[in-house]
Amino acid sequence: MKRMKWLAAAMALLLALGLVSCGSVSNISADSSSAEKTSVTSAAADTVEYGYSEAYDVAETEESDTAESTESLADSYDPSQVKLIYTAWVDVEVLDFDAAVSGLEALVDELGGYCESSYLSNYSSGRYASYTVRVPQEQYRAFLDAWSESDNCHLLSREEDVDDVGTEYFDLETRLNTLNTKMERLQALLAQAEEMADIIAIESEISDTEYEIEYYTSQLNRYDSLINYSTVYLTIDEVIELTEDEEQSLGARLLQNLRWGAESFVDGLEEFAVWLARNLIQLIITVIVAAVFVVIVVRMCRKRKRTGKRAENDQTSPTKPESAENETKTKE
Repeated sequence: MKRMKWLAAAMALLLALGLVSCGSVSNISADSSSAEKTSVTSAAADTVEYGYSEAYDVAETEESDTAESTESLADSYDPSQVKLIYTAWVDVEVLDFDAAVSGLEALVDELGGYCESSYLSNYSSGRYASYTVRVPQEQYRAFLDAWSESDNCHLLSREEDVDDVGTEYFDLETRLNTLNTKMERLQALLAQAEEMADIIAIESEISDTEYEIEYYTSQLNRYDSLINYSTVYLTIDEVIELTEDEEQSLGARLLQNLRWGAESFVDGLEEFAVWLARNLIQLIITVIVAAVFVVIVVRMCRKRKRTGKRAENDQTSPTKPESAENETKTKE
């Protein structure tokens, strides 16, 4: 009986010790799991804060910032701040071509503009010039008014176009401001990055952003050039007499168009004569080569025909002696 009591007491003591040890182990495991959770949470917080490893996505963050900044800037757009591009097409005829050209150059210099391109040609009926002129926008109207009716100049046609690019200009500015903000954030992240994979990813994003910034900057510069300097396409035609604006009779119009047609025909003949003189040697050589080629082809064709006839004669000639021998045998 005593042994049974001691055995029961020992088992009770072991059970108590087991419960105590299990409680301590569970407390330790709970503490360790909570510590792991805390470390993981802090690591995730560091990842979000510094933008490292795979948890960081530059595109999503910047797209949301871009959308927010675009919306805030769109609210501040003022439709009254227009951006106008002036373009004009002017055709004039003049009596003194040299005076008109020198006057054009002096006028452009006086108004602070420049000549972007020019083309001059000389015909028998007169000379012709075409210019692309860029003048400051504030001098645009003064330049057009200078080509009004005068003793030497007659305005044939004048067409103007005004294009408001305010919305497109503001949109480009908004995109450029957003990209500059994005570039600043990327450069800050690059300065804090330590992992090579993070550095390569951020540098790639910086390269793409720089390309977009250069593109939108060039577009804005182009708009600034077109806005600040208006474009005028001017043609100057030298004539013997200026065209009258009054309505002409049918006979006068027919005679005038007949004269213009004759002048164009004569100009065409002169241009053809010049072209023929410039390419005469090449034409002669080409004709000689073509003639030799034709002669060779004709001789080859004739030779083939003769060869064919000889072959036919050779095939038919053996049958004639046999028939002759048969006839002689029958006679005998």
